[in-house]
Amino acid sequence: MSLFSSINQSAAALRASQLGLQVVGHNIANANTPGYIRQELELVPATATRLGRLIVGQGVLPRRTTQVIDQALAQRMWSAGSAVAAGETLNRAYVDLESMIGGMDGQGLGAKLSTFNEALHNLANSPADTSSRDFVLMQAQALTTALNQAHADGVRSLQRVGDEIPALADKINSSVERISELNLEIMILEGGRAIGSDATGLREERYNLLEQLAKIVDITVQEQRNGAVSVFVGGDYLVADSNFRGVYVARGQNATGREVRIRDTDSPLITNTGSLSATLKAGGEVFGGYLEKLDQFARELATVVNQVHASGQGLRGLTHLTGTVPLQQGVPLSQAELDFTPRNGSFDIQLVDEQGELISNHRIAVQRLGTVADSTINSIVADINAIDGISARIDSRGRLEINSDIPGVGYTFHEDTSGFLAAAGLNTFFVGTSASTLAVNPALLDSPELLSISRHGIRNDTDALLELVDLIRRPIPSLDGQSLEGSIQHSINQIAQSISLNRAATAGADDYYKTLRAQHLSVTGVNLDEEAIKMVMYQRAFQASSRVIATASEMLELLVSL
Repeated sequence: MSLFSSINQSAAALRASQLGLQVVGHNIANANTPGYIRQELELVPATATRLGRLIVGQGVLPRRTTQVIDQALAQRMWSAGSAVAAGETLNRAYVDLESMIGGMDGQGLGAKLSTFNEALHNLANSPADTSSRDFVLMQAQALTTALNQAHADGVRSLQRVGDEIPALADKINSSVERISELNLEIMILEGGRAIGSDATGLREERYNLLEQLAKIVDITVQEQRNGAVSVFVGGDYLVADSNFRGVYVARGQNATGREVRIRDTDSPLITNTGSLSATLKAGGEVFGGYLEKLDQFARELATVVNQVHASGQGLRGLTHLTGTVPLQQGVPLSQAELDFTPRNGSFDIQLVDEQGELISNHRIAVQRLGTVADSTINSIVADINAIDGISARIDSRGRLEINSDIPGVGYTFHEDTSGFLAAAGLNTFFVGTSASTLAVNPALLDSPELLSISRHGIRNDTDALLELVDLIRRPIPSLDGQSLEGSIQHSINQIAQSISLNRAATAGADDYYKTLRAQHLSVTGVNLDEEAIKMVMYQRAFQASSRVIATASEMLELLVSL
């Protein structure tokens, strides 16, 4: 082995030290660059040669520069980031919902319902007091207005959540398209991993895009041998090499009316965490569930109050009454599109004079036995028309209209065991059966004296009113045995519990994410102290190699001069 070989070995060592110093300088320069992944220069011994009976090394060779990253740790961190993003999205939805129901115990539905019940108490103490009757109707209007407003607020929040879905779909599309472009650029620059060194800069950009995408949907990332990455969501790939699948927003069956689907397969994008999943959940479970509970409350409120009120009597008889529900003629009652299906039973129509004295009583049978002889709207209209003194018909809007045919003679309803009157919207307190449509019957607002007070004849008793008093506190089977008042409090408690649980879960996920991110940064981040040590190491190696070259040169000059 000649002195020239020693000089060449040291020259290679000088170049390796220069490259190492360049990598260290690059790391130090990007110490504060967000998303930068630390690089390392990988050095390997050069292939040894045989010199006689000796095997002599040939120095050092730079093999490649690589990014220092733990892929398994990164995948866990992305998954934790998806959970945090989902929790934060749900937290924002719950904060919005909390602001809507925050006053339910003070100025919200609960207070309005209690005030309405107190007004009924006051009227029961003085049933002939006109102002007390007006106060009942005023508080009922305040209650229905609060329900209408609560529903409108919920719908606006639901629409806002739905409007966020297209923006998230656009972010997914832009991210996967750019990742596929970076895959191609990295494969070309790295030669399909034939070169061995990482395409820094491009890989950092791709890594940051993957981290952003993971906050929207839960992704699984697999790096291929050629340097490209494949991105999967719920078993479907969105990126494979330089190919990508875009998504679009389609009409869905959920509360928001939207869902995200993959364009190529037209299949739904299945994601369990991330902001997209949480946005869909906020629309369905949070605001959609809230609106469903409001509608159920409004429906039950109208049903129980109307069934009591429809069979009662006010301070005078009726001379003209039109139902509030469109009816379908010629079919059994179970198919007549009533607010609810009447039971098998009957109701009485009583004719009264101007003083409210009973003239005659007539019973109308309502048959619902599931046979061909079941009652229809037409048969009930015919039975009413058979009563001398009143007539019935279906008007142009499909509503049942009952009129008195004799001046000075009116009529009242009594003992409705079938529920037909309330179902057909006759003599009801409320109209509408949802939170958005519930209102006080306009006929009562125009004639407060028609408010049902008695149960067994005009001014004979206050049984109907007493049945309305504290009705909101009585158990209702359709509400799982809860009362109307109790159902509101139960809903408040459920929402408060959901908010508390989600906040706790999000806080836990955030702590886990921060722990993983700290571990990740300890691997990928630049430690200036470590880089300073490497810088001194390469400097000393460079100086030592230079001394070797100088020594070999002196020996060579001496050899030549002999």
